[in-house]
Amino acid sequence: MVDDRERTLIIPRVRAAETPAEVPARDGWEEGAAADPDNPGDRAGRSLGRLAWIAPTLLMGLLGLARLTWPALWGDELATWGMAGVSWGELWAVVQNFDAAIGPYYALMHVVTGLFGDSELVLRLPSMLAMAGAAGLVGALGTRLASPRVGLTAGLIFAVLPSTSRYAHEARPYAIAVFAAVLATWLLVRAIDRPGAARWVPYAGAVALLGLGQFVGLLLLAGHALVVLLMRPRATWGWLVAAVVGVLPALPVVYLARSQQTQVSWIPAASLDRVADLPGGLTGDPLLGGLVLALALVGMSLRRPAVVYTAWAFVPVLGLYLVSQVTPLWLPRYLLFVLPAFALLAATALGRAPVLRGLAVVVVAAVVALPSHLQLRDTDGHTQASRDLGALLVEEGEAGDVAVYGGNVGGDQRVARDAVARYTPATNRPKDALQAQAARTGGSFTARECEQVATCLGQPRRIWVIRTGRFDDPLRGLGDPKEPLLRSQYDVDRLFKPTGFSVALLVRRAVATEQPPVR
Repeated sequence: MVDDRERTLIIPRVRAAETPAEVPARDGWEEGAAADPDNPGDRAGRSLGRLAWIAPTLLMGLLGLARLTWPALWGDELATWGMAGVSWGELWAVVQNFDAAIGPYYALMHVVTGLFGDSELVLRLPSMLAMAGAAGLVGALGTRLASPRVGLTAGLIFAVLPSTSRYAHEARPYAIAVFAAVLATWLLVRAIDRPGAARWVPYAGAVALLGLGQFVGLLLLAGHALVVLLMRPRATWGWLVAAVVGVLPALPVVYLARSQQTQVSWIPAASLDRVADLPGGLTGDPLLGGLVLALALVGMSLRRPAVVYTAWAFVPVLGLYLVSQVTPLWLPRYLLFVLPAFALLAATALGRAPVLRGLAVVVVAAVVALPSHLQLRDTDGHTQASRDLGALLVEEGEAGDVAVYGGNVGGDQRVARDAVARYTPATNRPKDALQAQAARTGGSFTARECEQVATCLGQPRRIWVIRTGRFDDPLRGLGDPKEPLLRSQYDVDRLFKPTGFSVALLVRRAVATEQPPVR
């Protein structure tokens, strides 16, 4: 008879028959029972068990540090930089009107940058450390539930995916949410092994971290509920109390964010086509996404231990799809916290193969991912070459230049202003003649502009029009009254297109004056 722990949804593991006398009866959830090599008397097993979490941690740490500061901050990271630099009073005033969902992360980064400065290294280091910790916990969880071989394979698969490096390099809360999701799941398994208050308390803390990091991640609790009901029904009440306590800190964030739905209104509606693109979006590469999904489908099961990974991988995805029918929230990065579960399912499928074959798959995945890794570590690897924009203004700018920014559609005005403020020294920065109130002041996330455009702009000889996106006509859609005013008085002299931006140098048109006749 095949043990439940050796089954997947499609193919049971094939192994030599064993007599009942050879296999001692034990609880599959007993601590260490799923991993014979971890027996205290087996030194090699203990070493492999340690390697299963140490190797992924180190690999993810090395990949996370590799060119960590090369890519310029893009729009969302510039928002983090800006919010981390304001006073506590201004931060609170802004999140009451905008970005409440990320308010706890802004508060964290306010403390971090206050202590260590606001360099790219400091801004991204919390995410890098969180992702490295997540990789190690993936290895530890796979070891606890299956074997060191499964844990090692899962941790390495997770570490080599392009998206884990991408968000380890991102000054946003997604890596922290991934870490919290893995930690909460590991603590759940530990708690239902031997339920008790001493084990439910840290689980509640991990749930709180998840909700404060990214409240969409609380959809994971639906998957955890399924695990508890299927595997340890007698632990239901303990889990429920811990989950409710863990959710409480996030409730004020959810309350504020529910009235700020306009900031996610740009997200396209969830559709089956967009669901089909999810594997590539989660992993950072469509080919790798297909490979991981295929292995995950082979490894998924509602039997232990794979039920933990299966519920974690698929229940939140279904939950977000249903929620997105009402509120537009379907973005792959919002579901990044399920990626470790797919890595664990893939490793479960590979667990039938010899360890070298499993590691060979990891090597193949790393090779396939290499171009994506190189691209995301380039100076424009985060989709916007903000640093190149600053260098352009330094090189081409002149004293007396003025800057005009696009409207705030899609963050156009705010992102462009922040990019210039971050990467152009004050001595080379063109004058922001239209800014009447700076961004992140007075409770406003974006800058407020002068209503009397012609008066505030004056008649400078040269104007830089700086916008996000790519425009062959840099004035198209600039908005009234800026567009008609500039078209009537200025000509486009040069157009530059650093990745993610359109930057046009406008020169004032010569006005012909009538000369009096010579007598």
